[in-house]
Amino acid sequence: MLHKLFILSLLLVIQAGYSQSVEETRTQRLLQQIAVQHDNDFVFAIDRYYTAGTFLSYSRQLQGDFIFKKLEYPLQLDIMLGQETYTPRELFETNFDFFERPYAGYLFVRGSVSKAQEDVLFKIDAELGLAGEQSKAGDIQVAYHELINEFIPVWEGEIGNSVHFNGFGTFVKDYRLENSNLFKNVALQSTVALGTRRVFARQEALLYIGNRDVVASSSAFGRLGGKHEFYGFAGVGAEYVFLNALIEGHPFGDDSPFTLPIVSTVLSFKSGITYRGENNLYSVVYNFRTRETKREGRSQYVALQFARKF
Repeated sequence: MLHKLFILSLLLVIQAGYSQSVEETRTQRLLQQIAVQHDNDFVFAIDRYYTAGTFLSYSRQLQGDFIFKKLEYPLQLDIMLGQETYTPRELFETNFDFFERPYAGYLFVRGSVSKAQEDVLFKIDAELGLAGEQSKAGDIQVAYHELINEFIPVWEGEIGNSVHFNGFGTFVKDYRLENSNLFKNVALQSTVALGTRRVFARQEALLYIGNRDVVASSSAFGRLGGKHEFYGFAGVGAEYVFLNALIEGHPFGDDSPFTLPIVSTVLSFKSGITYRGENNLYSVVYNFRTRETKREGRSQYVALQFARKF
């Protein structure tokens, strides 16, 4: 009897150890990544409108069964810390009548969770941010211009200090172009934003050429994956804007010295190239946007990104 109990106990221990080993192996397959991105209009030799942005992010694949059962691809968590800088074109001017938009800085933290399949993605984001002088965007831009011995923006009439909360929802549907010799995929991406910082609805269409993975594991949609990628893309977008607090001020009380009404319809174009190797990712993207106020002209900048997967 004792002998049988011993054998039974031994089998249970071996089974438990095997199950734990399998679980650990599954856990080890979950990818993580850190990334840094910098947006700037320096290549166009002018500071104006959206002039700079710096973003540090961490991404991690999650065990799918804590929310959803039997997912083919894991959920993904993304956390981003970012700072954005906006200026009018005339950086020496103090007369608001000549400003195309207010000076504005924005410092924020954003968290998102995404669920994806081979040709579909759903993502939700929550963002908490500080606008105005407290964002320190103006201090950083002035310090940088002093360092390189260039003209110093006056930062007169900066948008007032305020706290913002925003939510975002994104849906992507990808189509493979079987009969095309050039373009491999076309993706339709819809985004809505609701909060005190921004309220908008945006629709984009993007064409891809080259070696790009499926939606659930492609860097084109911010997803982690093990497959090497080297692709180019180009796309257009249309955005209907209901609120932009960095131009109009906070919707629930604002003490900004200068604000402007926004242009409701903004069109955009972007084109870029991305390479993802065994561990590293490199990306260069050109962005173009039409004016956001009636005084503005077009806005264009380049986004550079480096990411390390582990």
